[in-house]
Amino acid sequence: MTFESNDALKDLPALSRRYIQILDQTLTRYQLSSSLYYYLIKLHQFGPMPQERMVQLTGVNPSNVTRAVKQLIDLGYLTKHANPNDRRGFVLTLTDSGTEICPALLDCLALAQQQFLAPLAVDEQAQFKLLLQKMADAPKE
Repeated sequence: MTFESNDALKDLPALSRRYIQILDQTLTRYQLSSSLYYYLIKLHQFGPMPQERMVQLTGVNPSNVTRAVKQLIDLGYLTKHANPNDRRGFVLTLTDSGTEICPALLDCLALAQQQFLAPLAVDEQAQFKLLLQKMADAPKE
């Protein structure tokens, strides 16, 4: 038996790429992508925060967060101001445009998820989500 036929998880990268493509298509009307939208969602969810906190919440490399923040500032979705509690850091805040777009982003996420899960029956979708969550919550070794 070959490794290829034994590898039950070989399709995960293709599934991930498929979901990202669907998500990118739904977000394109806002000039956003799958690598940018969640910063806005985090700010919408938690309110203004130091950029370091954004790094912690997203688990993304600090330099990638800095690049994403610059793009989102250029798009007019957020602002960055000096942190009064830490002169070396910055506080991120949604602009009015950033606040207004968040409900639409949540709709985009729901649509992308619906399209991604469409090949599965409703009960299979529920089971798939449950299993993904179980794996995500498993203790790290």
